[in-house]
Amino acid sequence: MPPVFASIVEGEGEEAALRPLIEKIIASSAGAIYPRIMRPYRAHWSSMVNKAEALERYAATALREGGPDARLLVLLDADDRCPAELGPRLRRQLAVRFPNNLVSVSIADREYESWFIASAESIASCISVASAPALPDNIEEIRGAKGWLTQNLLSRRYDPIDDQPAFSTYIDVPLARRRSRSFDRFCREIERLLVI
Repeated sequence: MPPVFASIVEGEGEEAALRPLIEKIIASSAGAIYPRIMRPYRAHWSSMVNKAEALERYAATALREGGPDARLLVLLDADDRCPAELGPRLRRQLAVRFPNNLVSVSIADREYESWFIASAESIASCISVASAPALPDNIEEIRGAKGWLTQNLLSRRYDPIDDQPAFSTYIDVPLARRRSRSFDRFCREIERLLVI
């Protein structure tokens, strides 16, 4: 029986984008195990980060729906927080509360969209842009990754609800892993959750 991923995200775009992104990661690692990926629960960033009881309530609901062997995946942006502090703190909190479930908290450094910038060439080809623009020196230090995508790749305003699912389908996983530490950590967490 395949593992079940119960997840919590912060945005409407991630709600639709998480499944294709996970499937793309598994396919790129030649994985043979494909989990049943439940539709993510969406919660406000501030509730998850600042209110322990709110995050635990969302997690309890997601895990209950996923069944006794569900694995919990929480994905959020760091914004201006330190991902190396925020992720482990939330993971410890949830591991104590749900000791019988595998728990993962993944933090995109600054924004989820920085992962698309780390794979700009594949995103450019998906939207028929002749060539990808020059990348900044440190992708994960970009403030306003959504704005960067609008200015450098799109002939219109970036829309997370429409663009995140499509871009997640086209992301070049090995390339993005090399360029983004937080994306590589997310991929490693997906691989860890797949262990039966």
